[in-house]
Amino acid sequence: MITGEYWKLQDDEALRKIDAAAVRLLSRGGVRIDHEGMVDVLEGAGCRIDRPARRCTFPETLIRDTIEHLRTPAETKVEVPYGWDPQRRTGHWGNYPHLLDWPGGERRLATRQDVIDMARMAHSLPEIAHVGKVLNCHEIDQRIEPLWAALQLAQITDKPIGGGEIFYADYIEPLVRMGEVLSGRPGDTSLVASCDFFITPLILVRDQAECFLTKRRFGITNVPGTMPISGLSAPVTIAGTVTLAVAELMAGWVIGFAVNPDLPAGGIVSSGSLDMRTLSARFGSPEAMLQDATVVNLCRRLYGIGVRAATGYVDCKRPGLEAVFQKMLPLVGAPLGTGLHPGGGGLLSAGQDYSPVQHVLDTEIAHAVGRFWGNFEVTDETIALDLIEKMLTAPQTNFLDTEHTAAHYKAEQWYPRWFDQTLWQSTQFETEAERKMLERIDRYCKDAIRRYEPPEIDKDKIAELRRIFLAAERRILGSNVTCIDAPP
Repeated sequence: MITGEYWKLQDDEALRKIDAAAVRLLSRGGVRIDHEGMVDVLEGAGCRIDRPARRCTFPETLIRDTIEHLRTPAETKVEVPYGWDPQRRTGHWGNYPHLLDWPGGERRLATRQDVIDMARMAHSLPEIAHVGKVLNCHEIDQRIEPLWAALQLAQITDKPIGGGEIFYADYIEPLVRMGEVLSGRPGDTSLVASCDFFITPLILVRDQAECFLTKRRFGITNVPGTMPISGLSAPVTIAGTVTLAVAELMAGWVIGFAVNPDLPAGGIVSSGSLDMRTLSARFGSPEAMLQDATVVNLCRRLYGIGVRAATGYVDCKRPGLEAVFQKMLPLVGAPLGTGLHPGGGGLLSAGQDYSPVQHVLDTEIAHAVGRFWGNFEVTDETIALDLIEKMLTAPQTNFLDTEHTAAHYKAEQWYPRWFDQTLWQSTQFETEAERKMLERIDRYCKDAIRRYEPPEIDKDKIAELRRIFLAAERRILGSNVTCIDAPP
């Protein structure tokens, strides 16, 4: 087991200075909330309301009482148990509007067929453990699109399925009903993402506020999200951006507490920095990583509330080594509590694109990182003292040709499927190596789609999912207009 203490980023005095500044933002400037029902709830909880400005300010006592209520013992120790799985395993998740076909280079808004193909690919690939909603289909009315996607996935695979981000409250209840049908568990909210993001600085628009309230009524953990971009929606300084991020998380906790004080709370931070040369937001920059790590560190140390950094949310555009770099860089923050594994399987262009080729690469690097955190076992067998002593007196030292090596090498060593582990071949081979690797991965993904074989699916469950979808579509859109036939 790997054990240790989390590192401290900044001393307590500096973090308390940020904390005090965040409380001041909420108690003086407040939050703009475009939802009368939420404003009424907060007014009842003791907040001051300026209705013409749609602005709500939070008393410091309410903020402090909320944090004390939500506080859990702060995690100070890191414990990573021994063991790793030599078999590659990954998830399939997201809600990306574009599919990037690489190395062909075609980037397009996701179609119905794209959604179906990616689900078939995920079902066919053994390394993908569950099939998620990685694409958002632009051909389906967005007010019902997650319901359509859940029905399609359920008709394609018998692996567990997942949902995507939530933008409209009207489809939360039918998504919960679909989750109940699939799992058999009452109140299953696995198809509903728990997070609700503010628009920085400190704005909660009507649709997101309604989603926030509806999720809490279904007992979904309160997970506010913050996404400030230093130099654009937040000060260019890291300290200023962190302050604003902490203020948004605080506001989310207070709102959740006012709606349902019995729910646990968490948080997500995915900050960025504005590149002043190109005026583009960079979510994979070291500054963004430092901002996220500080927020995670502060919330754990001062509040005892677990906040997660969205470490896989990066801005690289193309599959390849730059994307691998950006997804690996956040791991330097692991001792600060930002996470032990790279994330964002297949994510590119700050969540705008999904690339199956990059997803396979992400699986490769995640497997390597998992091997490192898996540590190693110390026993008489693994020390192999007798074998070493034998080799010391042998005419030739050769551990390769031993039963001990044959028995242990698979469990001890990571073997990449796609990265080239050979010695230098030739100038032509090496200059073409990365391109050819991406082409091989592309063929692998497309072959998985072609060899898809429909599993045995519970027809009664599908019939009930169809009934839920059709009823929700009539309620939301006024009539049934979407084709929901099983994919050919």
